[in-house]
Amino acid sequence: MRDPRDIVHMILESGPSGLVLVDGGARIVFANEHAEELLGFARGELVGQPIECLVPDRFRDGHPDLRRVFDLSPRDRPMGMGRDLAARRKDGSEFPVEIALKPMTVDGRAYVLAELVDITERKRTEDRQRLLIGELNHRIQNLFAVIQSVALSSLSGERPLREARDVFIDRLQSLGRAYTLMTEQEWRGAPLRQILASETSAFSDRVTLDGVEVMVKQNAAQSFALLLHELTTNAVKYGALSAPEGSIAVRWSVERDLRPMAFVLSWQEDGGPTVAPPTRSGYGRKIIEDTMRRIGKHSIEYAPQGLKYRMEAPLEKVGWVVDDSAI
Repeated sequence: MRDPRDIVHMILESGPSGLVLVDGGARIVFANEHAEELLGFARGELVGQPIECLVPDRFRDGHPDLRRVFDLSPRDRPMGMGRDLAARRKDGSEFPVEIALKPMTVDGRAYVLAELVDITERKRTEDRQRLLIGELNHRIQNLFAVIQSVALSSLSGERPLREARDVFIDRLQSLGRAYTLMTEQEWRGAPLRQILASETSAFSDRVTLDGVEVMVKQNAAQSFALLLHELTTNAVKYGALSAPEGSIAVRWSVERDLRPMAFVLSWQEDGGPTVAPPTRSGYGRKIIEDTMRRIGKHSIEYAPQGLKYRMEAPLEKVGWVVDDSAI
């Protein structure tokens, strides 16, 4: 029959945590294999070492005082819950840990069993979560600001309430499509071609899209979504898409010769009703001007054969080219 002490030893060695047993003189009398691997020591190398060898250098001088306080009232004690603790490896490097202390008496001698759990991965996860929460908060605040701007431009003025509501909802849906594209790209950006395609999908047989593959930054994606939504809406109501034979050509490129390197986009309508300059600046025009002012410069020409729109902005404000060899 196996000696019970051998069974206990086997359990301690096979445990999922690092276990270190310290005597009354603060010397290590036992460390299981997991603890030694965790702390970077060879098998059996920890035995006989002072417990302070596992304490980071910056805390080592004060550690004996903490031990004496514990010895005055020894009890089971979880450490590291709600505060940061670190253990020191043999090479001097540190890693975050949680430690549980359990005092015990064997043959009249006092010992403390310390359980060490490496929480490096947990800390990384917590840091990522804090980063994501901060980024999410930033995006929400940004989205609220955009929605407020869209609401003010859509619901103010003399437009009837029903029409204003429909315009507001259409613009929100345009923003929603842009946000969906950015979510699919894990918020790295949104493909410009897909933004264009989503806004003109109902007329895909009459809209030509031609340009390099560009990923648009988050803020620029919102602006492009609203811009293209307004251009498409205007084309459906008054321009090329209001006539059966009308068509639109959208072209974009990156001009390397300009400094800084520039992104250029043109929107050319053809085959619609004869165009005349508007007698007043509408809300759609205001949306276009407000959104593009944050990125670059633009121009609108009410040519008789069809509206022409052109924008130019530093590429760094817009986004980046997916395949740099294409420009």
